[in-house]
Amino acid sequence: MNKDRELEGRLRELAAPDEADAERRAWTVIRTAYARREPVVPEPRRRRIALIAAAGVAALAIGLSPAGAKVGDLVSDVFSPEEGEPDAKPALRSLPAAGELLVESEQGPWVVREDGSKRLLGDYEFATWSPHGLFVAATRGRELLALEPDGDPRWTLAGRGRIADPRWAPSGFRIAYRSGDDLRVVAGDGTGDRLLAADVRPVAPAWRPIGPVKVADSSAERFNVLTYVAGDGEIKTVNVDTGERLEPTRADVEQLSTPAIGGATRRAVSPDGSELATLARVGRRDQLVVERHGGERRRVLLSTRGTLTGPSWSPDGRWLLVGWPAADQWLFIPAVIDGGASRPRGGAEVVAFDRISEQFDPGTPGPSRFPRVAGWVLPQR
Repeated sequence: MNKDRELEGRLRELAAPDEADAERRAWTVIRTAYARREPVVPEPRRRRIALIAAAGVAALAIGLSPAGAKVGDLVSDVFSPEEGEPDAKPALRSLPAAGELLVESEQGPWVVREDGSKRLLGDYEFATWSPHGLFVAATRGRELLALEPDGDPRWTLAGRGRIADPRWAPSGFRIAYRSGDDLRVVAGDGTGDRLLAADVRPVAPAWRPIGPVKVADSSAERFNVLTYVAGDGEIKTVNVDTGERLEPTRADVEQLSTPAIGGATRRAVSPDGSELATLARVGRRDQLVVERHGGERRRVLLSTRGTLTGPSWSPDGRWLLVGWPAADQWLFIPAVIDGGASRPRGGAEVVAFDRISEQFDPGTPGPSRFPRVAGWVLPQR
């Protein structure tokens, strides 16, 4: 437990330049705006406000404000449902953007197509997409498998310990996974399995994003850079093909999960790598915050009571999907990159779906575990 707290501290130590001064500037502006506010009666179903006077959101703006940020970008257009979105649709019938979801549930991983149709891949545990949705890597006890999107196995690999947290490299050439306390790497075709590091923390490793890579380009192997957490809590980044140790960047660290919240993913980098979506805990509320890499601008898109899960970007970068277990809902939040900041898309509303647990655990009596979104890709098959 102490090691987990130490690791969480390391992840939180990364601060934006001039952060303290920026916090003071943000607080001065927000405090003045609060003093001048006029009470407004919110709409009963959809609460969108131009200025957040709540102390919790003000505290978040103070805590996150980077140097040079525009306060208006931090505190406006916040979607703030309290006990679930009342306009949520009763069934998942279609996705708001092109692509397919990979969802981990009590019964196993599901593939959800754009039209809302679902296919259960089988009795597997962890799952991850390959680039462009060509395959799915899944685990079952001490087995690692590569599956076709229809569930047919392509190859299997047996490990010495329970296998967890598979992650397919953006190049498509490598898969990293944990086997017991070891971190291992195998080629995308199931060959060349080897130990990368012994005695690692139970945190999913993260590959460094890359640009488009041609399969015929043998030099693509140099792009297989992985970040993981060693047993002593040190964050390490390494080129898995050359063995070269690299200095972890902030972007590398941001993609790691946080042990203090049960290993759940609370951050997601946009498909083009320019923005980071984070679920930030402020008091008893969860905030969905989007910031430009480098801390240029940050924006709060969603504020709710309770705990959210996710987030996941749509392949086109226009939507963010978050889960709301207490309400048993998925919320698709519209967001586009506009002048360096993520903003609600003109004319688009939040799309919510209800009874999510039941839809991914049909026929099971009693409450079901809330499913986890393991990826959203645009298939190129």
